[in-house]
Parts: sequence; C-alpha cells; structure tokens
Amino acid sequence: MTTETQHDHAGKSRPLDRPWLPWGGAPSSKDLFCWYGIWLVFAYSFAMWPLKPWLIGVNPVLLEAMTGAQSAMTAAGAFARVGEAPLALAVAAGVFGMMKFAWVFWLAGRLWGENMLRLLAGSAQEGRAGRRFGLLTRDTPARRWIIGAAVVLEKVPMVPGPLAFASAGWVGISLPTFLFLNLIGAAAWTGLYTGLGYAIGQPAVDIAETISEKAVWVSLAVIVGGIVVQTAMSRFRAARRRS
Repeated sequence: MTTETQHDHAGKSRPLDRPWLPWGGAPSSKDLFCWYGIWLVFAYSFAMWPLKPWLIGVNPVLLEAMTGAQSAMTAAGAFARVGEAPLALAVAAGVFGMMKFAWVFWLAGRLWGENMLRLLAGSAQEGRAGRRFGLLTRDTPARRWIIGAAVVLEKVPMVPGPLAFASAGWVGISLPTFLFLNLIGAAAWTGLYTGLGYAIGQPAVDIAETISEKAVWVSLAVIVGGIVVQTAMSRFRAARRRS
C-alpha cells in the first residue's frame, strides 16, 4: 500500500479529518497525541476546581504542584512560615505546577503553526483575543523577543499563556529555550506568591484551614459557578452568531 493510499484510507476512516481542525486532512499520530493531550489538560484543569478548597488548608504544597494556583502558593508559603512545610519544597512544587503542561501547547504551535494560534485566539479574531493574536503573530524583527517575553510573563492578566506557548513553538523557539523561559517566569511568580504567604504567616494558614473546613460548600459553589459561567458564555456566543 502506498503512502498516498494510506493517507486516503486514514482520511476516510478517521472522524478527525475536518477542515476546521488545525492539521488539515488526515491527522498523524503526533497530531492525535497533541490534540488529545490538549483536551486532557483542559479536562484536568476543570476537574481540579472542586479539589482546591479541600486541599488548600490540608496540603497546599500538593495542591500547588497539581494546579499551579497562586492561592495554593500563598498558602504553602504561609505553612512554611509556621513550620508545617519546607520552604524549598513549596517553591519547587509551585514551579512544577506552573510548568507541567506548558510543553503541550508549545508542541501544538510547532506542529500546526498559525492554525493553532487562530484556534486559541478565535477564528473571528475580534475583541481582546484578536488583538493579542495580532500582537503575537505580527511579522517583525523583534517577534521572537516579544513571544519570549510573553512566555515569561504569561501569568500577567493581559498575556494569554496557551497562546504565548503555542506562538513560541510556531516561530521556532527550541524546546530547551522555551522551557528555560518558562522556568524563569514560573520561578518568579512562585517566589512572589510563596514569599507573600511566608510574610503573612499564621493568618493565611487560618484562612486556608477555614476554607478546607467549608470545602463541601465551597466546592459546590465553584461547580455551580462554573456551570453558570459556561452557560452564559454559550448563550452569548449563540446570540452573537444570530446577530
């Protein structure tokens, strides 16, 4: 069987041969690995929401490793201040938590280039997502420097992390360089929030433990809030399409 015949057969037998998908045509094994990896990342992030209030007052170091959440870093720093966790471990767990899935989006950018960026930013390229997309993809001599800075600053509210990571893969920033830039940003943000918690100390520990004591209600509130937000966003998008 020739290569063309194999691709034709794959295109007919696989449901992921759709023109709107980032690879175009029949996906390769790398495409499928990366695509399902991205969806697993999103599913994992969603699944962590109700666990945050359970763990933040019990084991914030584990929570920051699992989620990379700033609140968990702050709580871990506070626990380190009162002697309930090693400070070095709190920092290391936060760095790991922030970095653990970044490479998936870098790989998506390397595999699918601008198609992936359009998918992350929104095909219409309107509003804030469109402006960010234009900034990261504008062909200028300083583009690699801009994208490298975006990787470091991805926790800043105006910098979309997945879009910055995918852009790094698209413009040819190597994986070691990307991970080094990501490490700089993760270490800086983890140090900031862990240091804040360390400075606050016992009051932050008391707040975290109170949240864990009310974890059932907090988790329910998080789940209901997420459903409400998703429903509202879906209705808003549907209304925009009709208009």
